[in-house]
This record gives sequence, C-alpha cells and structure tokens, in this order.
Amino acid sequence: MSISALPRRVVVTGATGKLGRAVVAHLRAAGVDVLAVDRAGGRDPRDVDGEFLLVDLTDYGQVVEAFTGGADEHAGGVDAVVHLAAVPAPGLMSNATTFANNSAATYNVFAAARAAGIKRVVWASSETVLG
Repeated sequence: MSISALPRRVVVTGATGKLGRAVVAHLRAAGVDVLAVDRAGGRDPRDVDGEFLLVDLTDYGQVVEAFTGGADEHAGGVDAVVHLAAVPAPGLMSNATTFANNSAATYNVFAAARAAGIKRVVWASSETVLG
C-alpha cells in the first residue's frame, strides 16, 4: 500500500498488548494519526506512546464515542479500525467470561464502525483461537 493510500486516522483496539503496541508504533512511524484504545487489563496505558483512550469494548456506547470523536480531547474522524483486542488465551479467565468478552467486543467494534461510517476494519486473532 502506498503512503498516499494510508488512512489519516486509525483506531487500534488492544493497543497495550504485544501485537497492539507493535501496530501502533508501525502506523505512527508511517505518519498515521493513531488513537490507541484498550481497557489496559493490568498493563500501564502509558506504555503506548501517543494518544490513548481507556475503552471497555463490551460497552457499545464507549466504542461509538471512541469511533466518532465523542470522547473529550479525542475528537476527529476515524478512517479505519485495527481490532486486536481480546482475552488472548484460554485459562486467563473462565471460558464463559472469555467468550462473553471476545464476542461482545468484536460485535461492538464492527457495529460501531458501521454506525460511524468507517468502511475499513482489520481484524486479527491470536493463534490460541484453536485452543
């Protein structure tokens, strides 16, 4: 993809995770304005350099605010979403909690992107999805 084809503003979910931090750094190095979002699950959000917003992706209203610029000091249209947030592996939480979190968060990301008119969503999953 050429630099001119890169989106101007991207939300990266799961921004404090291993892959999330790398994606945020890569996009910012390419000159993309990134809003890093995560609920920070025990990680320090200050580990993510730049603009950060604490968001619970299982709450549709919070996702819509993040994607539409409705959160104070994080205004600006979003051109794309990179969705990396999830409970990353079995055994970290109960199976029911992992399923409830990951399925609701993913639904909310796609539904909020549609509501916000965001046409580009990149969704990645861990290799542990197979169990």
